[in-house]
Amino acid sequence: MTFVESLTHLAEPWATAYDNSKLLMNGVMFSHIGGFLVAGGLALAADRSVFRASTADASVRRVHVAELNAVHAPVLIGLIVAFASGLLLFLADVSTFATSPVFWIKMGFLALLLGNGAALRKLGHRLATEDVSDRAWQALRRSAAASSLLWFVAVLTGVMLVNL
Repeated sequence: MTFVESLTHLAEPWATAYDNSKLLMNGVMFSHIGGFLVAGGLALAADRSVFRASTADASVRRVHVAELNAVHAPVLIGLIVAFASGLLLFLADVSTFATSPVFWIKMGFLALLLGNGAALRKLGHRLATEDVSDRAWQALRRSAAASSLLWFVAVLTGVMLVNL
C-alpha cells in the first residue's frame, strides 16, 4: 500500500462525514476562505501602506512600522485558520489533492509566502529598533511587493484546485 493509499484509508471517516454533510462542507470552506480573506486582506493593506510610507517623512514611517508590526498577529491567526481548514479539505479528498501538481505548486507558494512574511516581520522589527535607512525601506518595499504577488498567486492556485 502506498503512502497516499494509507493516508486515504486513515482519512476515510472524515472524508465520509465531510461528503455527507453540507454543514461540514460549507463550514470548512467558509473557514478556509475566511481565513485567507482576513490574512490576505490585512497583509495587502499593510503592503499598500509600506509603499505609501516609504516616501513619507521619518515620523510617518515610525507610525507605519508600529502598525506593520502589530498586523502580523492577526495575519498569522488568519493563516492558521486557513491552514487548519485546508488540512481538513485535503483529508476530505486525499487521493485528488496528494497527486495534484496544482496542489503542490500552491503549497510551494504558501511556503514562499510564509518565508516572505517572516522576512517582513524581521525587517519591521529592525526598522522599529535600529535601522531606519533608505536601504532598509527599499528591502521592505521589495518584500511587500513579493507579499502582494504571492497572496494573489495563492488565491489563483486555490481557485484552480476547486476546478480539479
